[in-house]
Amino acid sequence: MALRINHNVTALDAWRNLTNTTRKMSSTMEKLSSGFRVNRAADDPAGLVISEQFRAQVAGLNRAIQNSEGSINMIQTAEGALNEINNLLVNMRELSIHAANEGFNDTNQLAADQAEISNAISTITRIAKTTQFGTKALLDGSASNTSGITSQNTAMLTLSGSELLEGNHNISATQLTDSTASIDNETLGLTNVSGPYNLSDGVHNIDVVQASAGAAKVGDAIDFRDAWGNTLSLNTAVDATEAKAKVIGSWDTNAWTTGTSATFTWNINYQEVGSNPVGMQTITFHLDNIGAATADMAGNIQAALQNAIAANAHLAGKVAASLTTLAGNDNIAIKTVKNGAQYSLAIGDVSCTNSTINAALYSDLSGEMSNVNHRGTSDSRFVLTALVSSYGNPNELKNAISIDIASGGTVTFTSLSNLVATLNASLTLAANFGTFDASVGAAARIQATVVSAGGQQRLKFFGLDEGSTFYIKLDGAPAAVSTDATAYEVLGLTADTSSNKGMDAQVRFDGFVNTIDEVRYGYSATYTNSVSLYTSDNTDTRGSVNFEKVQGYEGGINVGNMLMTVNARTYAVQLDGGTSATVIAGNESRVYNSDRTQSIMVNYDLKSDGGTETLYTTDRSLVFQIGGNYGQTVKIGIDNLSAATLGRGTNNAMWSNLSEVDVMTAQGAQDALLVIDKAINDVTNIRGNLGSFQKNTLASNLTNLRIASQNLTAAESTIRDTDMASTMSTFVSQQILLQAGTAMLAQGNQIPQVVLSLFG
Repeated sequence: MALRINHNVTALDAWRNLTNTTRKMSSTMEKLSSGFRVNRAADDPAGLVISEQFRAQVAGLNRAIQNSEGSINMIQTAEGALNEINNLLVNMRELSIHAANEGFNDTNQLAADQAEISNAISTITRIAKTTQFGTKALLDGSASNTSGITSQNTAMLTLSGSELLEGNHNISATQLTDSTASIDNETLGLTNVSGPYNLSDGVHNIDVVQASAGAAKVGDAIDFRDAWGNTLSLNTAVDATEAKAKVIGSWDTNAWTTGTSATFTWNINYQEVGSNPVGMQTITFHLDNIGAATADMAGNIQAALQNAIAANAHLAGKVAASLTTLAGNDNIAIKTVKNGAQYSLAIGDVSCTNSTINAALYSDLSGEMSNVNHRGTSDSRFVLTALVSSYGNPNELKNAISIDIASGGTVTFTSLSNLVATLNASLTLAANFGTFDASVGAAARIQATVVSAGGQQRLKFFGLDEGSTFYIKLDGAPAAVSTDATAYEVLGLTADTSSNKGMDAQVRFDGFVNTIDEVRYGYSATYTNSVSLYTSDNTDTRGSVNFEKVQGYEGGINVGNMLMTVNARTYAVQLDGGTSATVIAGNESRVYNSDRTQSIMVNYDLKSDGGTETLYTTDRSLVFQIGGNYGQTVKIGIDNLSAATLGRGTNNAMWSNLSEVDVMTAQGAQDALLVIDKAINDVTNIRGNLGSFQKNTLASNLTNLRIASQNLTAAESTIRDTDMASTMSTFVSQQILLQAGTAMLAQGNQIPQVVLSLFG
C-alpha cells in the first residue's frame, strides 16, 4: 500500500462525492420549498420554454374569460332596456285596440289613449338614447353595422341586421313568381279572386259585415177578411171609385097607415181595418106620428135614426143613415161615412113595435135588414216611382206611374199570396218597372212579395238588389182618383215623403271596411262584373284584391266570413355574386355572400319588380376579444331603437314609423296596430339576436375558455410543478448520502496520519 501525504486521493474522492450530494440536496430543497420542479432554465431548458408558453396562454385565456363575463353584463344591460321597450309597445298595442272600438269611444277617451301612447313613444326614444354601459351608448345606433343603399333603390329594398364588412357591396333580385290568392269559400257572392296587389304573404281575413239589399218598402199586416168574414175587394175598372160599406132596407111603405106611432130599435156594429170591432150598438128612438104621407114616413124614420147614430160615441162620424130609392120605394140606407175596403158595417136585429112596419122592413141582401153586413170597396190604383243611377245616367228618375192591381171590374182577394201574384203581373207589364237596360240584360224591376213580421203577413215592394244606387217611393193615389181610401191604405201601406234607399254591402278586408254600392243582382241573363277590395283608403300604401260577381236573378252579397291565402311575389336574390336565395316579398330574409362569411337581412316591397342595388356598409359593431390569441374576436351590431326607426316598412299602413302613430280615428287606430306589431317584431328580433349572441357565442365560449384554461394549467403543472412525494424521497436519500459522505470525508482525512507510525 502506497502512503502519501501531499495528495490524499481518498479524501478528495469523498469530498467530491460529498460536494455533488450537497449540490443535489440544495436543488432538491429548492424544489421542495418552491413547489416548482423547474426554478431556472438550467433545471429543464425545454420544459421551461414549453411551460412559459403555456403560462402565457393561460394568462390570455383567463383574461378572455373576464372579457366574456364583462361582455355578457353589457349584453344584459341592453337586454334589460329592450325588455322595457317591449313592455311599452305591448301597452301601446292594448291602447290602440281600445281606441279602435270606434262605436264605444268618445273624443275624450280617444284623446286619453293618444296621450298615453305619445308618452310611451317619448319614453322609448329616451331609453334608446340614454341606455349605456359605462359611458358607451348601446341603443342609439352608434353601435350598429349600417348598410345604406347608394343607388336609386328602384328595387324598393329595405335593409337591416347587417353583418357585412365595411365597404361597397351589391345585391340583385330577379322576380320568380307574381303574387296569387285563393279563398276558402265562394258562398258570399264574391268569387274568382285575382290580382292581389301589395298584400303580404299569408292568410287575410274578409268579413261581409252588411249584406247588399235593394230598395224596399214594407207595409203593415193586411186584413183580408173583416170581423164578419167579408173578403177584400178592389174595384179595378179604369174609372173606378171607392165605395162605402152599406146596408139598404127595401120597405113597402104603401102598406103603412098615416099617423102611425112606433118605437124603433137598430143594432149596428162598425169596424176599421187594423182595429177591433166596437161591438153592437143598440140605437132606439120613438116616433109618435111617423108621417102624413108615404114619403114623409121614410124621411122621418131616417132623420130620427141619423140623430140616434150621431148620439152614439162609437158610431158618430163613422156611420150615417140616408134615404135612397130602391124598386120604386123610398128606402133607408145605412153606410160608412168613409169610402174604401178598410171600413165594414154589420146590422144586427132591427125591430119596430108596430107589427105592420116591422113586417115591412126588408134588406136587398138577405131579405131582411136584420143580421146582414157589408165591406166597402177600394180602387186598385196607387203610384210608384223608381230612381236608379246604375246604368250610365246618374240620378235618372223613372216616371211615376199609376199601378192597377188588376183590370176588369171588382176583384176579390182571400190570401196575400193571391194578391202578390196579381200585383206582380201588373208590375211586370208596367214599362217603367220592367227592364231598365236591355243591353246588359238587366231586369231591375220592382216586385212584390210576402214577408212575415210579428207573426203577421205583410206586403213588401222591393227593387232587385242594386244597393244604394236604387230607390223606390210610394206616392199614394193618382190625382184622377179619390184619395178618400185608396188601394195603398187597404194594402197596409203609407205614402212616402222621401224615397226608400237600397243598402250597400260592406266588406271588412284586413280591418278596413269597403263599401260596394252597385251589386247589380237581378239580371235576366248572366252578367259578370268585378269589384276591388282595399286594405285602407291610402292609395299609396294600401293593398287590394279583385273579385268577380256573377250576377243572376237570385243572390246578392251575403253576410259571412272567408279566409284568403296570399302567396306574395318571390325573388332570387344574390349578395356580392354569391349563391342565390329565394326571398318572399314583404318578409325579412337573410342572404349570404359566396363563402357565407357576410350576410344582411333584406325586405323587398310587396310591389317590387326586383333589380340590382349598390350598398355601402359602415361597421360600428361592438367588437369583443373572447379568445387568448390574436384575431379571436366576435362582433355584434345593435340598431337604433328610437321610435322613429321602429315599425318602418309596415305594409298597408298610413304611419311610416312608430313615432307617427295617432289613434284619434278608427282607421288610425287600425293602422297603429300594424305599425306597433312591426315595432314589436323589430325589438324582439334584436332581443333574439342579442340573446343568441350571449348564449351561443359568449356563454358557450366562456365555458370553453374555462376548460381550455384548466387543461393548459394542468399541462404547465405537469412540466413545472414539483412532485412532492417523489422529491421528498430523493431528499431523504440525499440526506443519508450527505451524512455518509461527511463521515467518509472525515475518515479519508485520517488516512495521512498513518504515516506518523513509520517514525516510530
